[in-house]
Amino acid sequence: MQLESEDAFARWDDERYSTQIDRFDEQHKRLFGLLNDLHTAMDEGHSQDEIGDILRELERYTEYHFGDEEEFMQDCGYAMDCADCFYDHREMHEEFASTVSDFRERHEDGEYVTMEVLTFLRDWLDSHIAAGDEDQRYSEYYQTEVDETYEYTPGTLRQRRRSESPPETTQPTTTVSVEEVVLDGGELSVPAGPIASWFEQVATTHGDRVATIEHDGDEQTERTFESLYERATTVAGGLLETELTPGDRLAIDLESNGEALLFDLASHLAGLVSVPLYPSFDDEQLRSIVTTAEIDGFASSSDPPSAVERAVDVVVDTEPLPASPQRSLPGLNRRGTDLATIVYPVPADGEPTGVELTHRNLRAAIAALSDALPLDPDATGTALLPFAHVSQRVGAYYLWDAGATVAYTDHASSVEALPALSPDVLIGVPKLYQQLYGELQDRIGSFGWAKRKVAGSVTGYGRDVIDGSGTPLKYAAAERLAYRPLRQEFGLDDLTYALSSTGRLDDHLLDFFHGLGVPLCELYGTAETSAIGTINGPDDFERDSVGEALPGVTVGLSADSDVLIDGPTVTDGYCNDPESTERAVHDGWFRTDDGSIDGSDLGLSE
Repeated sequence: MQLESEDAFARWDDERYSTQIDRFDEQHKRLFGLLNDLHTAMDEGHSQDEIGDILRELERYTEYHFGDEEEFMQDCGYAMDCADCFYDHREMHEEFASTVSDFRERHEDGEYVTMEVLTFLRDWLDSHIAAGDEDQRYSEYYQTEVDETYEYTPGTLRQRRRSESPPETTQPTTTVSVEEVVLDGGELSVPAGPIASWFEQVATTHGDRVATIEHDGDEQTERTFESLYERATTVAGGLLETELTPGDRLAIDLESNGEALLFDLASHLAGLVSVPLYPSFDDEQLRSIVTTAEIDGFASSSDPPSAVERAVDVVVDTEPLPASPQRSLPGLNRRGTDLATIVYPVPADGEPTGVELTHRNLRAAIAALSDALPLDPDATGTALLPFAHVSQRVGAYYLWDAGATVAYTDHASSVEALPALSPDVLIGVPKLYQQLYGELQDRIGSFGWAKRKVAGSVTGYGRDVIDGSGTPLKYAAAERLAYRPLRQEFGLDDLTYALSSTGRLDDHLLDFFHGLGVPLCELYGTAETSAIGTINGPDDFERDSVGEALPGVTVGLSADSDVLIDGPTVTDGYCNDPESTERAVHDGWFRTDDGSIDGSDLGLSE
């Protein structure tokens, strides 16, 4: 790393730049050195791969340094005593980080990036760190206002604040620690930046391709990526015309359709935290969510309960969707570590607990699925799940990332929707496949005796497929006479992937669908892991096993044989629930409370 030579592009000067805090001086020197490495690589015509490696390291280290510096400012008291200075400082960090990310993205897109951009980064660092500027303000505060016995320990700010609670509120916790790694999905490259900038890039790449199709009776409405992005930016402008500001939390109470996903994208573009809700939440559950998650706005096509309306600052009517031209999209400047969404579980008795997911969590989920399940851009997919279900949005993002189309229908029954959609990718939960199984069995029961006898062997054939013993020659006749017509009738014949997420499928269902020729996979993950964990099938399906870890995921066992998951998709914790967080998440590992080991196979609990 270049730093000290007289002719260095960015030269460190202790007198000009030192904050008198060794930790941050070393980090600043590292940034200077990376700029020098980048300048040399560009000036001397090094390979594009080498330049890309330096850019990615600069982006990663920038995010690390700014996060560390901002935590220090909060921990030592500077952020409270000099709040305006702290928030100005943070905005400058976001500007620099955004420029670095843009620089890296443009390079990866094959665009020639001029030296002017590199000069901007150097000059920004100079003005930001130099004597009399932003970094010197917290340095001066540290030297004059902070007790000399103070010692900054990174990563302990949240724990220290929890310990200040009255002793009687503290509950015993269980430490999450890994005893043995049993599955390793390998490396995963997670792009930097927020969901907003991801979709901006997707829209640029796939512009006139069809992003969404909505079937309404005999009518079909298509929207291209370009028009979807333009519409989402307009809705984002409408949201920002209200009292909502970037970082605010917006609860979204909408049915699962294209408008809901558009509204979700608009929320991200506006820099808001998206909090989708299940329509089946009762008034008390909604009130609890609005209170505990500190919701700022509530978006719905109907009037919210009075207790909810009183508790939020803004109520957004989604019929019609708010709209206003917007030149500036603050969501593009959010950071990967910023909160992107709060996910709630399927409604049950009691108060719901929200799972906090960052932009990086969601982008890692997209990357993991894209790596494991490559998709043709001409594909069409559908996630027959409620909008509030994390797999619904992650599934749609995965499809869009490949340039594929997300399809919707007005059918109340998910099974009835499939013939109109005829998807290449189907994402559902075990209940969907149970319903589909029942409909298929009813149809088989309506066949004449001979055809019904042929079709009735489907489960046995599927058992042979899964167990690896192959299928008899007469399977070809059953495929031609019964199985292919059934797949065509039910909209299953084009399937490349049929994914069942969040729960275990019954063996009989697995045998049935594999015998029918449906490439069914079990995708195991939870809201806390952004719906990402392991995948079983379709080509190498293993009975009574979760299969293989998805890229970026590590699966381990605790000392008491509980299944733990680690990786970039794992949540940092639960919304305003430090005790649950401490029990479930530690050092990147999430305790699933699922699973068992049988020999070398990892399986799910019933």
